Amino acid sequence: MTKKIIFAFTAILINVKLVSAQTLSIGPMIGVNASTIVADPTTQYLPGLSIGGFANYSINPHWGLSAKLLYSQLGDKSKTIDNHTRLHYIQLPVMGVYYFGNTGQRFRPKVYAGLYAGALLQANNGNGDIVVQPDGSKAYNNIDFGGLAGLGFNYRIKPRTWLNVDAGFNRGFTDITKTSNTNYNNLAFSLNVGVSFPISKN
Repeated sequence: MTKKIIFAFTAILINVKLVSAQTLSIGPMIGVNASTIVADPTTQYLPGLSIGGFANYSINPHWGLSAKLLYSQLGDKSKTIDNHTRLHYIQLPVMGVYYFGNTGQRFRPKVYAGLYAGALLQANNGNGDIVVQPDGSKAYNNIDFGGLAGLGFNYRIKPRTWLNVDAGFNRGFTDITKTSNTNYNNLAFSLNVGVSFPISKN
């Protein structure tokens, strides 16, 4: 019994030490993107905005996790007529991040990859009308799911306060439409900038 107590106490101490070496920071983020819908040859990229917040969780000096909660404007623009489709999403990307360089450096390049889920708020055409099928039902699915990857850097503004810059792309895995047997997927290239503030101690 004594050995079990000593083992459990030691495990707790190790876990406390590991957690104390990890840091969590959060902050606001804003960005721009260029999006289109894959498998539709009549469309081209449509510019959009994104805004929300993010959290970074540092596991060790090189590895971490990052999550964002963003309102994102996606969609596409027609090549043949003066019209576009604007898709309004709430997106939740979750990523693994690798940081180059060493602890204490002001400039830390990074690469990241992960998955995202998106909830469609509304779909509008160029006139601002809601896009529906001829029978009045929804033309687009409520949920989008896909992958993302990119690179960027963190720049230390002051101790444990960082400028975060991410440039990457999102590629949907699921069909976003309800109107065709063809799979139509979201594709977007984005540039996001945010500032992270610590909420836990080293």
